[in-house]
Amino acid sequence: MQETTPLTSRTKLPPAAEKSDYVRTNFDAIARNYDRFNDWISFGMHRLWKKRMVQETGLTGKKARVLDLCCGSGDISLAFARILADGSEITSLDFSREMLNVLSHRLLTFPSRGVQIRPLEGDAMKLNYSSEFDAASMSFGLRNVTDRAVCLKGILRALKPGAPFVLLDVGKPPSIFMPFFRLFFEGIVPKIGHWIHGEKHSMYDYLPASARAYPDQKAMKKELEDAGFVNVRIINFSLGAAGLHVARKPE
Repeated sequence: MQETTPLTSRTKLPPAAEKSDYVRTNFDAIARNYDRFNDWISFGMHRLWKKRMVQETGLTGKKARVLDLCCGSGDISLAFARILADGSEITSLDFSREMLNVLSHRLLTFPSRGVQIRPLEGDAMKLNYSSEFDAASMSFGLRNVTDRAVCLKGILRALKPGAPFVLLDVGKPPSIFMPFFRLFFEGIVPKIGHWIHGEKHSMYDYLPASARAYPDQKAMKKELEDAGFVNVRIINFSLGAAGLHVARKPE
């Protein structure tokens, strides 16, 4: 197993020039354990958050083309497949080949009906789409890109006018709860990851570090607006420990 220089939740993140390779390599390494890790650290709540995320697009029962970015093992793609009408297409993009392999394995037993899910290896920073999708989604992925502004503008460009973008990621709870949040996310979460993985792995220290560096919900709302999105709404989960942003491309 390839290992990189260890990080802890209190050390600096990889330099921008190294971040992409670091994230790709290490997500490949933890891909087989990632779903179980998310279940443990969110007490299973992430599944409800993702269900709400998909519903907020307003596409239930409709035929649509969806772009699921940083799709990982495919939770969001599969959630879309459950609500979309036959003939819909979901492009599930991730730059971790091992994560896409997990998704491909899940598709073998998933009753997709008439909805096509296409796993695609690619970089969310280098999208070559223009007004092609009825919705876009990203779950716990934006904090891993090297330039959020560039990424968001690429997503905006890929959407049809008026189409929604739903973004789920870590949030910042009210200050009264922050000590407990930091204790759990920086002290306990890495230990859970190492236990599930069977040994220490730096990615489980990177995740809390990346959460610390990620903007709070209001700041993220402004970044979406600065990128050109409109009608940006915030939906908080678990006292703000996770935040869902629902935004739209202008008509």
